[in-house]
Amino acid sequence: QTCALPIYESDTGGSRLHMSARRALATLLAARFITRSRHRATWDAILAYELEIRERLDDLFLVLVIDRDYEVAFKRQSEDEDAPKVLRRDKWLSRDASFLLIYLRKEHAYTDATGDPVVINRSQIAEFLRPFREDGDADEAKFDRRVDAAIRAMADLKLLTRDPDADFLFIVSPAVVPLVGVDELMRMEETYLRAANGLYVVAGNGEAGTEDGSGAMPD
Repeated sequence: QTCALPIYESDTGGSRLHMSARRALATLLAARFITRSRHRATWDAILAYELEIRERLDDLFLVLVIDRDYEVAFKRQSEDEDAPKVLRRDKWLSRDASFLLIYLRKEHAYTDATGDPVVINRSQIAEFLRPFREDGDADEAKFDRRVDAAIRAMADLKLLTRDPDADFLFIVSPAVVPLVGVDELMRMEETYLRAANGLYVVAGNGEAGTEDGSGAMPD
């Protein structure tokens, strides 16, 4: 079923994309990423009409990335320096959220794409972030709020999902692997080590960042 007929008032009816491919393209543009487990129809359409969808994204200076092992698909800005920047710049992650992102990515580094879901608990997250408490900060309630804020940031990015059967457990999305590649992980780990030595910097907007700007979530 190609879109030979208009489906809404201003539609010209000239699209040659199959309807499922057209819907998949729209979902790709609207979402940070899609996974087979959460978006089965979109995932199937992307694989079935990969070439056609790539061509449409090429027209927008975007690149389709498909990780078949982790069953994740997303778009990236093309590397052409002269191309218009279509994707909005994400708000920089907070210091704690940046560190938590490193933790999530490293947890998945020890698992196989076909293995069981990676599950972590709140205590593990807190213990990972605890060494980065500010000097003299013994306020446990304040630290708890920082942990909760970092968890919310990852949940907003759809990289952490609370286990419906145990609210202290969180499932790590496999999308974190292709979204944060090896090179990006190495840059973020360098930032992590700088923080351990008190060399972490703060951006002019008051949010955490790094000297090379790597505090922002990858596209």
